[in-house]
Amino acid sequence: MKKRMRFVWWVIALPIVALASIVPFAFPFLAITEPSGAQVLVVEGWMDPGAMQEAAKLAVDSGYGQIYTTGSVRPFAYLMGYGDGIDIVMHDSAQGPIELEVVGNAGAGFVLMAGGDTLLNAAVALDPRRFTAQCKRPVVQFRFAAWEKPGAPGPALFIRSFTVDGMNVNYLQSSSRFTHPGSLPTEAWPTYAHSARSELIGMGLPPDRVTAVPAYGKPHSRSWGNAHAFGELARRDGITAFDVATSGVHARRSRNLFRQACGPDVMVGVIALEDPYCTRQNWWKSFRGWFTLLKEIVGAPEAEAVEIKRLAR
Repeated sequence: MKKRMRFVWWVIALPIVALASIVPFAFPFLAITEPSGAQVLVVEGWMDPGAMQEAAKLAVDSGYGQIYTTGSVRPFAYLMGYGDGIDIVMHDSAQGPIELEVVGNAGAGFVLMAGGDTLLNAAVALDPRRFTAQCKRPVVQFRFAAWEKPGAPGPALFIRSFTVDGMNVNYLQSSSRFTHPGSLPTEAWPTYAHSARSELIGMGLPPDRVTAVPAYGKPHSRSWGNAHAFGELARRDGITAFDVATSGVHARRSRNLFRQACGPDVMVGVIALEDPYCTRQNWWKSFRGWFTLLKEIVGAPEAEAVEIKRLAR
C-alpha cells in the first residue's frame, strides 16, 4: 500500500516539478522580438484592439511598405444602423432552415431576403430574440437590412448570429458587403483578416497598403490555418522575407508556424506586441495570465506536430 501511494505521489509531483522549472523562463522564451529587416508586415487579426493599435503604429514608424492581415472565420456578428444592410453572395447555392439571433432598440426591425423572396420582416426587442424561416429553394444571395428610420441617431440593432442549415453564413459566403444609406458599399468582415484590415485602415493606414489574407474552412488549429493561408500567398507573390506582429507570448509559436508554412527559403521575423493581461511583470497575478502562458507552453510544439503529420501522409 505504501509503495502504491509513493508511486501516486511521484506521478503527481513530477509534472509539477517539471512545470515549476519551465515557467520562470517561459515568458522571455515565448515573447520574442526578432525582426527580419523586411519591408513586409503580417498582422494577426485575432488580437485585441490595443495590440492592433500598436501594430498600426509599428507599421508607420518602421516604414513597412506592405501590410497583410490574417485571420479565420468570424461569428456572424454585426452592429447596424437604421437603413444599413449586408449583401451576401454564397459560394454555392444554399437552402434549408434559417436562424438569426438579433437584439435592438424599440421600434427597430429588419428584413431578410433570399434571392427575390422575403423570408423575414420582423421587429426586434431589447432582449435577444431568435427568428426562424425556411429557404425552400436554392439561392446564391441573401440580403439583411435594418428598417429605415430617417433622422434616428445611433445603432439600430445587433445581429448576434445567422445560420443556414445550421452553418455560420460566414463559412458559406464568397463575398459580402455592407450597404449604407447615401454612400457606397464597403467590404464586410467574414473573417478576422477582413476586420483587422478595416481596423488598421481606420487607424490611418492607406487602404492600398493593407491586404486581407483570410483562412476559410474549419482548420483544427486557427493559428496553423492562418499561417498556411499566408504561405500560399507568399509563394504565389514571391515574398521572401517578412515580419509577423502578434500578441505577447504567442510570438514564438506564430513564427514557427509561419516558417513551417512558407518553407526554408523565406526569412520570417517576429515582433511580440504587448498583451496587457500577460506581461513579464503581471502574468502570474491573474488567471488569464496563467492561462495564456500555459496555453503557449503546451502549444509551442505545434509547428513540429504539423511537420510530423505532413510526413506521415
